[in-house]
Amino acid sequence: MAYKRSIDAYEFYNRAKTGEKCSQDDWDLMHIPMKAMELKQKYGLDFKGEFVPTDAEMTEKLFKAGFDMLLEAGIFVTDTNRIVKYTEDEIWDAIRNPMPEFQLGTGRDAVTMRRRTVGDKRGPLIQGGPTGSPVSEDIFYELHMSYALEKEVDTIVNGVMMTVRGYPPVPKTPFEILAAKTETRLIKQAAAVAGRPGMAV
Repeated sequence: MAYKRSIDAYEFYNRAKTGEKCSQDDWDLMHIPMKAMELKQKYGLDFKGEFVPTDAEMTEKLFKAGFDMLLEAGIFVTDTNRIVKYTEDEIWDAIRNPMPEFQLGTGRDAVTMRRRTVGDKRGPLIQGGPTGSPVSEDIFYELHMSYALEKEVDTIVNGVMMTVRGYPPVPKTPFEILAAKTETRLIKQAAAVAGRPGMAV
């Protein structure tokens, strides 16, 4: 029998409509910073100038703090201004039952995203790109091609166009749809010209 996740997109959607109300400012300026300070003190988090801690005891504390952050703070949904909360069992369920692997891209440009473990000797996939950052329309194509040309980059995580045909892609307008279609076309075209037509975006 196939494993069924305890939380799926439909359950998340329902919680995003009924969760605790919160403003973006309260979340960004109060909710998260206060909880982070509390957990930093609770677990004695101090990386001592190390950007990615490698000390086993410190990484365990960091995991526990992250777990508590998700459990106690939840996830803020900007579309509904509500907080989605998970139970401890639901979080452990997600940790213990990840998808073991899946393919990104097609043909000779396809790569396999695999579950990694602590101390894994396999190299990670490299996802390059402006990752959701606003990008000027006049350099959008060239910027994404520069990532596709780097042989170390396995997939592109794209930026978003600041304008399309000179107009801002205002949500819920035809320009939002045009921007999304234009972004997709330009990135796929850039990858193809770079010799990687099946590269995942």
